[in-house]
Amino acid sequence: MTTAARRIVFLPVSSPKGIGEYMRSLIIAEALIQADPTLDIQFVLNRHAPAAASCPFKTHLLNNSATKEKAVVNKLLAELKPDLVIFDCSGRASQARAAKKAGAKVVFVSQHKKKRAKGFALRRLSALDAHWIVQFKFVDGDLTALERFKLRLLNKDEPIFTGPVFSAPQAELPADYSQFSGKNYSVWAAGGGGHQVQGRSATEEFYQAALAVATPEQPALLVAGGNFTGELPSTDSVIVVKSLPNQQLMTLLNQAALIVSGGGDMMGQAIVLGKNIVAVPVAGDQPDRVLACAAAGLIYPATLAKADIVAQCQKATQKPLQPEQLFEPGLQLVLKDIFRLLGRSEAFSKGQTA
Repeated sequence: MTTAARRIVFLPVSSPKGIGEYMRSLIIAEALIQADPTLDIQFVLNRHAPAAASCPFKTHLLNNSATKEKAVVNKLLAELKPDLVIFDCSGRASQARAAKKAGAKVVFVSQHKKKRAKGFALRRLSALDAHWIVQFKFVDGDLTALERFKLRLLNKDEPIFTGPVFSAPQAELPADYSQFSGKNYSVWAAGGGGHQVQGRSATEEFYQAALAVATPEQPALLVAGGNFTGELPSTDSVIVVKSLPNQQLMTLLNQAALIVSGGGDMMGQAIVLGKNIVAVPVAGDQPDRVLACAAAGLIYPATLAKADIVAQCQKATQKPLQPEQLFEPGLQLVLKDIFRLLGRSEAFSKGQTA
């Protein structure tokens, strides 16, 4: 008898600004399909987010963020009856409870203390089967006494500190970027492309700094971001692309001599890869994170100003960082937990069900 495909629904934060939560969900979804092509994976996205038009999985579109579409999301979850629902920094406690009522295992993903606190709110915590903290423990801090009390009170497992989630780099550079092979190139990305600081586009400021740093012998690749709406021309020394599949981006990061990033996901990914990094906070949740990573000797911090970014790049070039800390790749931790929640084993072959 054929068993119905397991249905997994992703509800990441999706907006015209940041794109990190969606990209993390996409990375996990693609890895799951690679492990088991029979899975039924669906996304719930804000129709106004650029990612809504390009998501490769079945997508349910909302007129706003999931958090503001309480009734619509609850009705959708009741209709879909998923086996697993993953709220990436999104949703309300009532939506987590609606997912549980529909028969799903429920995961909440947080990436900073404010979101983490939402995962420990008793009304939401009561509905959760897992909480992934996609941040370094030294940045976010270990569990507090109050958090541990709440877990004991509701008989819940401790959250998993996964750290950054990303695809494993390949050994060879993507064919489209073979011109970087053998060169001390740099990779630049402010984030999703929609961030502005005091009215200045983070991506445009990165571009101006890249023009000042890169040379034809030490070229730069600037990833503008899926939410960037401007036009930035490529030059002899700076190649501009809108976006890249995560595995290609990770492969390029892994072989780069210098990474210049915002203080979001790419900074964390580059840290795990042990790279030489200049990081710039471009969103409200990033300054403390950047400072913590700088204090740990993992990055050179800079402000969103061309001159400061250029100066820090010069420091990084003259004295490259050589981090000694080792971090476990977060994707494998996440996949292991998903299989656990589905009552599956990683050892199962593709398409095999428990």
